[in-house]
Amino acid sequence: MQSRAAWLLAVALAPTSGLAAERAIAVPPTVKSSWAFETHTTGARLRPHQAVGFWQRSSGAKAGVGANFVSVMEYQLPEAAPARLRSASFQFSGKPAHLQCAGAEPVVIDVYAYAADGKADVGDAKAGSRVAQLSADCSDKAAFARPIDVTAIVRQLAVASGVRFVGFNIRKANNRQGPGLFDLSAGKLTVVLADQAVLSPAAAKAPQAAPAPGARPVAAVEPKLSRKELLRKERREFVQSDR
Repeated sequence: MQSRAAWLLAVALAPTSGLAAERAIAVPPTVKSSWAFETHTTGARLRPHQAVGFWQRSSGAKAGVGANFVSVMEYQLPEAAPARLRSASFQFSGKPAHLQCAGAEPVVIDVYAYAADGKADVGDAKAGSRVAQLSADCSDKAAFARPIDVTAIVRQLAVASGVRFVGFNIRKANNRQGPGLFDLSAGKLTVVLADQAVLSPAAAKAPQAAPAPGARPVAAVEPKLSRKELLRKERREFVQSDR
């Protein structure tokens, strides 16, 4: 009896940080959109299915005439103080599109993260900072399935009370020759929360660890642009590239 009482006292006096419970929350996408940026026109078209890569136009069109697909997914974050966030990961997968992926050269894609608003807009396709780069070839039936650590940006955007969204866009990254289109499945955001703070408030707001090689840091999230702002940005980039 005395030993049991001593054990209960030890548990009561033990540091609570070691007893923090955790739960993993699988967050479904609030927004799913796919945009086709055609090579022979300006602007983009909203497409009915998610895909990434280059779609080659058929019917006798010249090589390189088609559209680059960019897919976008946005998620509403669980209400939680940033210091309670243990980790967050983003994961999706793809498979080669029928008759639209050929050649031995891998298809390389970039994944960008941004502060979202839960609404589909063409500006989503070019928003954010890069958080990962993935690759696959045209024989890969489970492409791009590696989980991506997005703890830094989710912690930055999280709030204890209120509605906040995080967004991800998936873009073609290399100048690959020929068709290289992948159909994508809806991605999943997994957020792991502790029932109490796992970081001090100061640490939760501090810059996070350096991202993977080649990725830009997400300490300052780039906001997505409106349609008008996006058009102005494209004009500036075109003028600069023409000099």
